[in-house]
Amino acid sequence: MKAHVKLILDDRHKRKDGKVRISMRLTHNRVPVLAATEYVVDPNDWDPVNFKIIFRKDNKEHVTRANNKISRMIIDAEDMIDYLTNTGEIETMSAADLKAKVLNKSKRVTFRSFNQKIIDELKLAKRLGNASCYEQAQRFLDKYTDNAELTFQQINFRLLKKLESEHLAKENSLNSLSFYLRTIRATYNRAMKEGIVKRDNYPFANYSIKDTKPAKRAIKMSEIGKIRDIKLPVGTSIWNARNYFMFSFYNIGMNFADIAHLKKTDIINNRIDYTRTKTGRKYSIKLNPPAKAIINLYKKTQADSEYVFPIIKRDTIELQLMDLQNERKTFNQKLKIIQKKCKIKSNLTSYVARHSWATIAKNLNVPVSVISEGLGHEDIKTTQIYLDSFDDKVIDKANALISK
Repeated sequence: MKAHVKLILDDRHKRKDGKVRISMRLTHNRVPVLAATEYVVDPNDWDPVNFKIIFRKDNKEHVTRANNKISRMIIDAEDMIDYLTNTGEIETMSAADLKAKVLNKSKRVTFRSFNQKIIDELKLAKRLGNASCYEQAQRFLDKYTDNAELTFQQINFRLLKKLESEHLAKENSLNSLSFYLRTIRATYNRAMKEGIVKRDNYPFANYSIKDTKPAKRAIKMSEIGKIRDIKLPVGTSIWNARNYFMFSFYNIGMNFADIAHLKKTDIINNRIDYTRTKTGRKYSIKLNPPAKAIINLYKKTQADSEYVFPIIKRDTIELQLMDLQNERKTFNQKLKIIQKKCKIKSNLTSYVARHSWATIAKNLNVPVSVISEGLGHEDIKTTQIYLDSFDDKVIDKANALISK
């Protein structure tokens, strides 16, 4: 028997003035449960046929708001029952479970509160980089909506176009817009899976997230050598930045967040065994001599720390995230100075080591499938983004051979 919902007057607990509570009666597998609304009414003012409060001369405005709200609650409850029926989830639910789902829906969960739930989960799992992505997306949304408490229903096609036009009007990049909207979409997708919002409301069905092909970030092996060999004052932030960059390069473009969280206990039998903070994927990389030499530079200064490098300095998750963000900012600033000192034309950032490892591997005829596995990509198409184009001379030579 299909679950259903109905408005009733709960007369089990009459007030002294004779008024009773308006409640929703949810019935599932012939078991009824009551979910109270915030409204009480005199039984004489209740229309049991149309399930609404009867208008009086002195209560029209109040009654209109009340009837609209309880009507919305019933629609939301029916929507939730339809959703749970279509997904088959309702088959394993009790009437109490159904009530919990419906009441959660009736609260009109905001995007902010649900997004914060995801952030809290990621921080608990110590996936601080991912948590930061969701926090940035919320700040982006707040910036263009005046910090509004948006429901998922309010995040519609019209709002997405507004975000797009206002962001681009300020000459911000298309790729940064893509980053924010993809994260917002990820939150929306999670909310749909949890039954917070119906798929019928999905705004990304008609809105296409645009981005441009990112500029190639790889540099040549000769330029990697310049960074490796440049003389820098020992123990300074620019010296640290060079070491972090080279350590990343020596370890298949290890992400800065993973370098920051690398613990001494992650180094076992001359291998680095760690879980990437962004994806949760496990890695095991042989510790080559150049990488080991960099680790040895920090043994004395990090003797009392569980971490290999002096990036994470504090204990709580929130403070560690601040450490990571501050050190990443300093890291990229110092890389700009190294770029100038080494006379490298390409923009030097923390991502360049990862892209360069992939491109140099390709030029050494390492199969793209192997490079993809090393980078932890699920799709070889993603790996192609990392790979630099062949030099024009290589293409010219191939064309000459073909044209003979």
